[in-house]
Amino acid sequence: MTSIDDVLAWDLSGLPTAAAQLATLTDRLWDASREAVVAAGSDEAWHGATHDAATQRVGVVAVSMRRSAQATSTATDFVRGSTAILENAQSTLRARVLSARNAGFTVAPDGSVTHADPERRADSLYLTEAVQQLLATAGEFDRVFASEIYRSALQIDGSGDAVGLPDGSTGAPEKAAQALPALSPERRRTYWESLSRAEKDKLLRSAPEVVGNLDGVPFDDRITANRVTMLDRLDDARESGADDAARLRSMLADGRTFLAYDPDTGEFIELVGEIAPDARGTAVFVPGTGTAGDDVDDLRRRALALNEQTGAPIIVWANGTFPQTIVSDPRHAPLKSMAVDPRLAAENAPRLKSFTEALDAELATAAPGVETTVIGHSYGGTVVGTAEQLGMRADRVVYASAAGTGALPGVGWHNPDSDVARYSITPPGDLIHYAQDGGGLLHGGDPDDADGVVRLDSGYLSPDDHGHRALLEGPSSHSAYLDDPGSDAFGAIVDVIVGDEPARYVDRRPDMHQVDDLTEDVVNSASAIGRLSGHLLLDTVTGPARGLLGLFD
Repeated sequence: MTSIDDVLAWDLSGLPTAAAQLATLTDRLWDASREAVVAAGSDEAWHGATHDAATQRVGVVAVSMRRSAQATSTATDFVRGSTAILENAQSTLRARVLSARNAGFTVAPDGSVTHADPERRADSLYLTEAVQQLLATAGEFDRVFASEIYRSALQIDGSGDAVGLPDGSTGAPEKAAQALPALSPERRRTYWESLSRAEKDKLLRSAPEVVGNLDGVPFDDRITANRVTMLDRLDDARESGADDAARLRSMLADGRTFLAYDPDTGEFIELVGEIAPDARGTAVFVPGTGTAGDDVDDLRRRALALNEQTGAPIIVWANGTFPQTIVSDPRHAPLKSMAVDPRLAAENAPRLKSFTEALDAELATAAPGVETTVIGHSYGGTVVGTAEQLGMRADRVVYASAAGTGALPGVGWHNPDSDVARYSITPPGDLIHYAQDGGGLLHGGDPDDADGVVRLDSGYLSPDDHGHRALLEGPSSHSAYLDDPGSDAFGAIVDVIVGDEPARYVDRRPDMHQVDDLTEDVVNSASAIGRLSGHLLLDTVTGPARGLLGLFD
């Protein structure tokens, strides 16, 4: 408890000087933040990844300085405002105590007043109440102002309960989490990196499901946030007996790292390997039809094989809704849920483009100069192609058994990297050839024949027990090479990722069999397509595939 001696001993003479010094510091922080941003953009001839990384970092520092300036400005106002109030409380208490003592009363440190004459007891009680009220008021002023000044100091290092908000003010972590999705990824990254470690941890604890899925948040913090979300969901699954407990345990095992995870939809992005300056490249793999949350382990196996052969980090991008069938009865499932419909590719493409931009920002700081390959398999090829139409940047792109080159009719690729190298790989007999040939207006056409695309040799499978290597061909070839790290096609993708020259296409078999050569299964599949969606397809396809589908009208 504050005593009378404490209040009367206050030395308030230094407060005006402290306020002036804080005001000067505030002005210097504001000026420095502005000058840093101007200086970073002053050299018009400086371009490239180093410039972008340096400019982004200057922006982070500038935001931190502005937030510190806001804190010191608040402290200045409280110091200035408190000086006169504390001086008045101190002088009023001093006068009352001095007056009582001059009148023969004894004033104790706690403000109680007594007198040797019993007849002055009423006066003593009156003075006790008055003095203790003044003492309590002075003590309360002291605590309030000290608390606010201390709170301002905590804003500088983020060690208080509040966190810095994107608008420069401070507030609860939940309020910051609500504001994050509305920011652009660039501003989101600048804001995030301007926070102290303590502030970031508050957001990770309060809203992991938000932080873990936002482009612009650095990868390490996204990984931490998604792990927190998975641990929380695993606790819920244990209590409810939900079927996803085993899958969550697998996702949490062996140090696996996820850059996105939506527990409600199962959508995810998994990073396999480490982003490092000495990596020979990095790759983003976009899978195709049938992809869902329960494919996370199978897709990881493919990524691990690529990681082992390249030493490059491999990112499985399954952060969207994928069609679950090639075609099915439209009376029982919406057309949009089928691979013949390109609308899901058009919806996924902006998210893929945003993620590759976040990857570029991450590489600029963690692994400058490391190049990126984006691989789209099957329906994922249409997703990748559409992202390129929207301006996705990549150093290299692989259309692997891809359904097409993009779902936006009449729109070309707009990869901002003028030196982008594009490749395709489609084994002979892969049924995707029929979609490539016939679905031009739906999925964008055949990547094997697209301008500027180098078709790679699909070659042979791994040797069998007798050392024989079978040609990669037929319906099973569509995905077989992704599960065969010893196949030539898998090796071609490895070469692209690390920047080596892959082997070019060798014509060993026809891409598409004649109708007479089709197996019964292929005929039945084609017949189903013709019956269920023939009118839609026949309005859009041309060439041999139109004739093929027309057989089943």
